[in-house]
Amino acid sequence: MFDSDDDMRILAKTDWFGTRDSKFQSDLMTCAIQRTFDSGETLYRHGDRANGIHAVLAGALQITAPADDGQEFVLHQDGSGFWIGDLALFAEAKRLVSVVATQKTRTLYFPGSRVERLVQKNPEYIRDFYALTHENMKTALRIMANLAVTGSEKRLVLRLLHLDEGALSSDGWIVVSQEELAEMVAVSQPTLHRHLHHLADLGLVELGYGRLRLIDRRKLISNCQS
Repeated sequence: MFDSDDDMRILAKTDWFGTRDSKFQSDLMTCAIQRTFDSGETLYRHGDRANGIHAVLAGALQITAPADDGQEFVLHQDGSGFWIGDLALFAEAKRLVSVVATQKTRTLYFPGSRVERLVQKNPEYIRDFYALTHENMKTALRIMANLAVTGSEKRLVLRLLHLDEGALSSDGWIVVSQEELAEMVAVSQPTLHRHLHHLADLGLVELGYGRLRLIDRRKLISNCQS
């Protein structure tokens, strides 16, 4: 169920939308369309023409991209407060990634035609949208930097800490399969399985079927720094 006041409160907590001025916030919200996606439903695919931007209110999205051999790999997963779709939209280009809901997900969708009219009427807003692209580039660079870290268990811990920030579930569970997580960390599934159980034995994570949650973020961070 959607509630415009609750939607605004959720988005106001995000790094990008929450730092925009009130006029931009209210003007942008007039462009929004409420959308709901079932688990496994695709928001858009790599190669699609860009048609709008999504802001996640609840649930989680998984982002994949093809390697040079055409095989799709999981790059990232994020939840409430995550914005996506701006880069291809403003470049008037095709989508570089595919985006799929990994659980029941609610978004606000901002159609490209409405965003275009908004910017035409308020040209200064283009700076606000550049700030969104900057925020998403910061996330992409963080993912790449963490993948370059030596030591597969350390890469795993860094990715778990990043995923946990997305608040993918209100009860603290991160919904992700070991196959997907192995792709995100660039390790084999047996290696991932061994690292996860080592972290569980240390009391740092709790494992469930197709999900996990962090027990002690502070100790996990210390584990990375040791």
